[in-house]
Amino acid sequence: MEEKFKKITHEPSLELNFSFNMEIESAYVITLRGHETSERLARRCLESAKNHNMPIKLWPAYDGTSGEIKTPHEFQNQNFMRWFKVLDPHLSPTEVACSLSHISLWARCVEMDRPIIILEHDAIVVAPFKVHPLFSCITYLGSYEQAKQQWAVVPTPPHGSHGANYHFICRAHAYSIDPFVAKNMLAHVLRHGICESLDLMLRADLFPVLQVGLIAYDEPEGTTIVNRKRDPYGTNR
Repeated sequence: MEEKFKKITHEPSLELNFSFNMEIESAYVITLRGHETSERLARRCLESAKNHNMPIKLWPAYDGTSGEIKTPHEFQNQNFMRWFKVLDPHLSPTEVACSLSHISLWARCVEMDRPIIILEHDAIVVAPFKVHPLFSCITYLGSYEQAKQQWAVVPTPPHGSHGANYHFICRAHAYSIDPFVAKNMLAHVLRHGICESLDLMLRADLFPVLQVGLIAYDEPEGTTIVNRKRDPYGTNR
């Protein structure tokens, strides 16, 4: 007797289809609560985005500056964050905390089923950006070199590199993602663990990193990431 497949139904609160809505839900500024420099730079970032009528919110960062990683109280009950494990014991607590902060926003993107902008506190927004233009890609929003040193803005932005063949996003200070690339980024870290610093994990040969204009750039004043395993840029930027 042929068995017929039953129609899958779900409660109204459970959505099983992607929205394919490519409008940016919000920009989020990763901010270390109680850290004077981080909070001051985050306020600068907020104001720069508001000057271009962009929705923007502060996002609490995981904090490794004490040598022990502290979870923001908003995430204490987010059990899914316990899925991610550190596979490289040489990463410093601040490097791991940075990765966790970004990972929590990738999960936010998937949860909202809308593209979001991720900004580190030292980012400055210089143009409006309200639609994620590149399906299942990381959209790179710009860099200090492009804003201050006249580096070209082209579809393939500058890469960071570790040796000749290891290319990755050139600092993760300002980028947008949609739910499609976000789920792939989460899956990569679930499979391989936190195996490098955040930017090195975003390998250019695994995740398309493209640019459509100069939207934001980084202008840091020091760094909250200390005792790096390595500095792929040869600087403290």
